[in-house]
Amino acid sequence: MRRKKLLAMVLAGVMAVSGLLTGCGSMASTATTDSGSATGERKKITVLLRASETSAKYIMLKKLLTDFSEEKGLEEPEFELVSGDADYVTKLQLYINSNSLPDIYGCANGALSSAAKDIDAIVNVGDELERIGMKEDMNAAVYDFFKDADDDNVYLFPESLNCEFFFYRTDIFEKYNLQAPATWDEFLDVCQTLKENDEVPLIVAGKENWQLMRYLSFAPWRTSKDGFIKGYMDGTETFTDNGAAQVGTNLLYTLGSQNYFQGGFLSTDYTAATDLFFGGTGAMWYSGSGQIAQASEMYSEGKLGFFAVPDVAGEENMDTNVPIHGGFGTAFNAQTYDETMQECFQYICENYSDACYNEAKVFSPFNDEMPEGLDQLFYDLQPLFETATDAWVSWDDKLDSATLTSLVDEQQKLAQGSETPEDFAKAADSFITK
Repeated sequence: MRRKKLLAMVLAGVMAVSGLLTGCGSMASTATTDSGSATGERKKITVLLRASETSAKYIMLKKLLTDFSEEKGLEEPEFELVSGDADYVTKLQLYINSNSLPDIYGCANGALSSAAKDIDAIVNVGDELERIGMKEDMNAAVYDFFKDADDDNVYLFPESLNCEFFFYRTDIFEKYNLQAPATWDEFLDVCQTLKENDEVPLIVAGKENWQLMRYLSFAPWRTSKDGFIKGYMDGTETFTDNGAAQVGTNLLYTLGSQNYFQGGFLSTDYTAATDLFFGGTGAMWYSGSGQIAQASEMYSEGKLGFFAVPDVAGEENMDTNVPIHGGFGTAFNAQTYDETMQECFQYICENYSDACYNEAKVFSPFNDEMPEGLDQLFYDLQPLFETATDAWVSWDDKLDSATLTSLVDEQQKLAQGSETPEDFAKAADSFITK
């Protein structure tokens, strides 16, 4: 109910300003007519992406759709790129509201995909993967990531397979005879040893809300996947009473209040944090496959190692210990999904792994063999996720905006040490009405 109310409010706001945005692009009025898919013979494929010309998603789809269009005698595909998150959401919601979506469009799993589903403008990707016999070829965790909360179907095609983990400086760990931690208790012991020796234990992009929220949500995810966050949202679980949530709360409080993060961490954005770690500051950094390029040289020289998200000691942890997600999903417009687009979908799937590895240098969501010649990190990271079945659960795209904003405010106080874990739990629990 909260999601539908939120979407209705946002769409109402978009309508109020739609007159000001008519100059943002012409695709809203031409998506179906220019392609020809709704009015006759198809001329071209139209695409709307949250991306820039250097984004992996654009690089891959540009290559695949251009090659497909040449084979089919179509005009070059028409891309509209919007790089800013807020601007993209506004643009996409305008197209949804006017029922004029392009053939292919980027879409988040949640309120936006639900709105597209409500106007019958999104294809069931799971059914299409079944149709072409490739459903079992997709990584199970990536597929799981895009399951719809209402009906368990999959309506979005993954951008790539993204996995997250910790990098650590091998020279610093060896200097103090430290091992990669397997539990959060061991993780905090490592941090304490490093701090006692005047090292910066952990780099964090504290200015990015999601980075601090990862530490809050690691323990509940490892022990219940989405169980806690769903329970919290419907009022059946609380930070005060849930043991795993208490572990996460205490973890963030300890990391911040004990100065295990770098100085000034709350004003450090992701780019600055990346530069700090790869520039030689800090012993550990929560990162992921998106930074293989930055890490490759140091890793090949033996200066970097990696480890998965630690276990919660004394609790039953799920087997998957590497957050896996499929990025910002890609949707296909059911209203323009003609025979050509069905062929296009199959062409994309059959050639996607090649585009991932050879064009964009990212992991493919399909379980295809990786080609030779990639950075060694690709091959060494693969065992972390190749048999994973459970996806990462991001709290920041599950919570409604009001609750998320309030929770972010409290997590900053918690990380600063200006609020106790008990007070944080009381405040967080007050944001949800049973």
